[in-house]
Amino acid sequence: MIIQDLENVPDSLRGCVLTVGNFDGVHLGHQRILTVAGSLAAAEDAKFCVLTFDPPPAVVLAPDKAPDYIMPAEEKHRLLAEHGAEVIVVVKPTRQFLAGSARQFVSDVLVGRLAPKHIVEGPNFFFGHDRSGNIETLQKLAGQFNFDVSVVEPLEITPPGGEAGRISSSLIRSLIRSGDVESAGLCLGRHFTLFGTVVAGRGHGRLLEFPTANIDPDGLIIPGEGVYAALAAVDGVGYPSAVSVGTKPTFETPSSEIVEVHLLDAEGDFYGKDISVTFLGRIRDQRKFPDTDALKTQIAKDVQRVRKMCK
Repeated sequence: MIIQDLENVPDSLRGCVLTVGNFDGVHLGHQRILTVAGSLAAAEDAKFCVLTFDPPPAVVLAPDKAPDYIMPAEEKHRLLAEHGAEVIVVVKPTRQFLAGSARQFVSDVLVGRLAPKHIVEGPNFFFGHDRSGNIETLQKLAGQFNFDVSVVEPLEITPPGGEAGRISSSLIRSLIRSGDVESAGLCLGRHFTLFGTVVAGRGHGRLLEFPTANIDPDGLIIPGEGVYAALAAVDGVGYPSAVSVGTKPTFETPSSEIVEVHLLDAEGDFYGKDISVTFLGRIRDQRKFPDTDALKTQIAKDVQRVRKMCK
């Protein structure tokens, strides 16, 4: 069940087990929190509730600095439910809402609307104006407002050739931007998937005899420049795909950075359709070729690699 806005939260949710956060990516660290919260809810015969935000507070407070999303809200909600959330309360924050103190957030929002028995968070949980409240604040307030707090330790990952780090949405965004979709997938617990809409391009793909679908990611993060192997899905049909992210350096008038997907063995017109692209691995860097014939030869090689990786 998805409930839009705190005003619509029914009294039947009072006494729930609750976790609060943006949950962008629903990565392995998030999944650990969801598992603990779900187990507590089952043991206490309580509803398992997630309170999340759309848009995230950073978009409201500093839109120019807010990071791109890892996934659209609909996919986030689907994954939260898949990992056990019975009720998802979606808050649309305003500046006034975010100006409240940490104590006000607990008293007015968490306790006032949901009166949880138990709150489950990671150690890096922050809330209230200027992120003034932290997990220690929450634990202190728990005694005053009669709920328990469980702290779930984060997971760490050591990407190939990289340093160990705590799994977080920020780390995953950094890995995706660098083109390391494999490590991003390890943090997510599944391959990174880009969602978007197919839009018209300049027709270069058809000139090269490898027609492509250009994607509008609509504010979602895209991988760094390069050529990738992926599985794309349109209208419920999957296609092995070669994906180019970059500026088309071979052409005389390079474009702004775009995502082009060559769906292998696909036929028809996909303009205007929703598409999901699940990245399996990076094949090579973008580079400028001496002419279009050299580019066509390389694309043919890329396609063969994609076929092998998608078997």
